[in-house]
Amino acid sequence: MTNEISPAEHQQNRLLRNVLFAFFVSGAASQPLGSFIPFLRAQYGFSYDLSGVLLSCQSTGNLISVLLAGFLPIYLGRRRAILATSVWMAAAYLIFASGFGSPALFVAAFTMTGIARGGNSNFSNTMISTLPGDKATRGYNLLHGCFAVGALLSPLVLVFCTNRWPGMGWRLVAGLLALLCLSQIAVYARMPLPQEPRGKSVKSVDRSFLRVKQFWLGSAMLFFYISVEYAIVGWLVSYFQDTGILSADYSQMMNSLLWLVIFCGRMIGAAITGRISRNKLLLIDGAGFFACFLLMFFSRNPALIVLGLMGVGLFMATIYPTAFAFGSDCIRGNDLGCSIMIFTGSAGGIITPALVGLVAERAGIRAGMGLVAVFTALLLLSIVLSVVSVKTTKKGA
Repeated sequence: MTNEISPAEHQQNRLLRNVLFAFFVSGAASQPLGSFIPFLRAQYGFSYDLSGVLLSCQSTGNLISVLLAGFLPIYLGRRRAILATSVWMAAAYLIFASGFGSPALFVAAFTMTGIARGGNSNFSNTMISTLPGDKATRGYNLLHGCFAVGALLSPLVLVFCTNRWPGMGWRLVAGLLALLCLSQIAVYARMPLPQEPRGKSVKSVDRSFLRVKQFWLGSAMLFFYISVEYAIVGWLVSYFQDTGILSADYSQMMNSLLWLVIFCGRMIGAAITGRISRNKLLLIDGAGFFACFLLMFFSRNPALIVLGLMGVGLFMATIYPTAFAFGSDCIRGNDLGCSIMIFTGSAGGIITPALVGLVAERAGIRAGMGLVAVFTALLLLSIVLSVVSVKTTKKGA
């Protein structure tokens, strides 16, 4: 007896495949910016302050784009809206590859990557939210797993090219990423999209989710998670290199190791969906993340540092997709709701990398990473408060 797939399920699977590829490209292009920072500092003499500002510029562009992504589909339609934002990633990497070292130009380029990342994130998460039940939760883990694959591969390519062609390798990688981003645009232009909500004005959009506590609790968890993720990914390589804990090449490899473990963690998350409750998974992840980051931060033994980093990647892997699923129960298929959740989370990505850079410039990079440890504690606190609040609400219902 064969299991026939209904036309609706076939359409959902096709949508999922296209979105997974697009988010793989987003991971490959969005995440290596932290790995590029040491090359930019060496090539153009950028300070810690400026480097932190550049990383925050990506977050600023992301924040602006995520906010606009909640409204652009209303007036342009989803396809035109995602095409209007995704094109800027390719443009940014063409600037990287050009060899021009103006700080203002790099501020613009990093902002462009944020605009594209925000558009990609809102579009992809909204598309996954249209899937039914556990398929959506599993889809979030697969989605962010594909993001992790792209994020772990691009630093490896960067290490290979910079060793093979010193001085020019990082520009070659920038050119390759620009081509990859163009392939993403081609997928967006042709992929089938689900039916869009009717109405061509903001007033026609369902905003009832704004009165739901669970929506805001999920947004708070995303705020602290993005704060920590952006700070770790943006400053990890510089931290290991500048403190002398690891060599330059090993420091670059740590970024890929982190994303390899994140990918494995997200595949595990997709497999255990429905077998372990969201609340329990969030609590385990939050506590494990905090403990492993402290192990990595306080250790001086390279083996323990690597072990702590792997623990960080494993436990942080399912926090974002699980927290997003936690808060998105009431916004399925709602572009505005998804954009506000991502917007709230992305605000942390602006504040924290810049704060780390400011602290590092004045007190050293180790003090800057100490600030990240504080934010991991705040993330754990937000998870505990969210889980307890939801349990209390259910008991009182």
